[in-house]
Amino acid sequence: MHAGRGESFLRGALILTLSTLVARLLGLIYKPLVARIFAPFDGRGGAVGLALANVPFTTYMIILSFTSVGLNVGIARLVAERMAVGDPRGARSVFRASLALMTGLGLAGALAFFFGAPWIARAIAPDAAESAPGFRAMAPALLLTSMLAAYRGLYQGFQQMAPSGLSYVIEQVVRVACGLAFTWILVRVSLPMGAAGFNLGDVAGAAAALAYMLFLYLRNRRSIWHAEQAAAAGREAGEDRLQPGAARLYARIFAVAGPIAVIGAVAPLMMMADTFFVLRALAAAGVASLDAQEQYGLLANAHYVANLPAILSLAVYTAILPAITTEMAAGSRKAALRKARQAYRMTFLLGIPAQAGLWALATGVYRFIYGDPNGGPAMEAMAWAVFPIMLQQTTSGVLQGMGRIGLPVRNFVLGAAVKIVLTARWTGPYGIAGAAWATAIGFGVAALLNMVDVERLLGRTLQTRGMLWKPLAGALVMACALRALLPHLPEGNLALLGEIGAGAALYGLVLLLLRGVHREDVAAIPRIGPRLAGILGRARLLR
Repeated sequence: MHAGRGESFLRGALILTLSTLVARLLGLIYKPLVARIFAPFDGRGGAVGLALANVPFTTYMIILSFTSVGLNVGIARLVAERMAVGDPRGARSVFRASLALMTGLGLAGALAFFFGAPWIARAIAPDAAESAPGFRAMAPALLLTSMLAAYRGLYQGFQQMAPSGLSYVIEQVVRVACGLAFTWILVRVSLPMGAAGFNLGDVAGAAAALAYMLFLYLRNRRSIWHAEQAAAAGREAGEDRLQPGAARLYARIFAVAGPIAVIGAVAPLMMMADTFFVLRALAAAGVASLDAQEQYGLLANAHYVANLPAILSLAVYTAILPAITTEMAAGSRKAALRKARQAYRMTFLLGIPAQAGLWALATGVYRFIYGDPNGGPAMEAMAWAVFPIMLQQTTSGVLQGMGRIGLPVRNFVLGAAVKIVLTARWTGPYGIAGAAWATAIGFGVAALLNMVDVERLLGRTLQTRGMLWKPLAGALVMACALRALLPHLPEGNLALLGEIGAGAALYGLVLLLLRGVHREDVAAIPRIGPRLAGILGRARLLR
């Protein structure tokens, strides 16, 4: 795959969305199966076993965001910036320095995870002390995923999303297969060891994905850099050459990637706040230890489901950041504004109905995934966080692509402060539903502040009629229809799939009748997009 020929922003975002969707669907199969493996051993339908596994996993995701996820997107931004000003040598220096840096950071994180496991587990919550074996099991994954992120960032900087997308699928396939096997074997030793087996699956998945990316890079290494050199030769080299000094280069990487890492840690930091405050608030309210762990497990499961639609906004975030960086470095402010509007439109068109549909079908969705209707109230409350989560990610990508790296961090800190205060206040009287509502409001505050900054710095990005009111009208029709018909429909997995399909079709029909979809949005769909856009265009259903 040639790195020099970048994909369009929309196409790159859709490729990442589809690959991540496949990975998440595998994840949907994964947790319910693991819960069923845990169920005979914890007597709580698997909720306690999953809670023990979620404690190290959530902590792992936070550390990973600093050693991997943030630097991943930071590398993409710096590579795109260097190539936009005709500096392929600088882009190569960024990649090499980042690979060395992340290998060191990943190794440090792995050692801290392994040797500090008991202390970390007890520091999170006294009830989480039994999760220490899971921390040790996950330690090698920090090193592997940190190295993996350097290669993903390189290709994303070239605006080639397919290699990263396929690596996500490979990682999840191996993670699920090995995690199930390890859990099944180790849970017979003890429940904490079974949870560690769940965590060990992440190590196997990361190793497989890294092996794929290494193979791809070594096979195409010469052609990649030669293609980039040729592409840069046709442009006027920019004056802003990257300084070759190692100290300056590392300082530049940290300056860009550090704040991006905080944004990458948004979801796990919010989950960590739940881990820290929810268990304590439930204990203060007189809830027994096992019951508190069960309730936290239900909340964590609901949070996971609420983040499923965010695969789109995560893909948009990953694709829009280097795309806007390229346009801003080239002085094309209008092109940057156009791409920002495309990112907004994708987020609104799919985020609003995702939230409405998950709210309308909350209990059925939770029962379908986890085989337990008890999480329905938590799922219904957490559904309100879906669109704020997605909008916060997209707007952060726009701001960071513009070079305003610190603004999303400031806004997230404010949103997180609101989330923490509300979680501490609402969990006692309202239970885990209160913590879920706090999550929705916290993300909503951060997203709103991001939008205000985008409008101030880039211009009018939000077009309320096409982006907000039309999707909102379609989502309201869909949610009202589902809620009205739900009492008269049979229960069961097949019925739920039919309800989801009918709701999506109804939303799509209303949106097309209101002409709320653009031709370029449909045309960007891989393979079928151009033909579908032609058909709908001839029917005068597209703008």
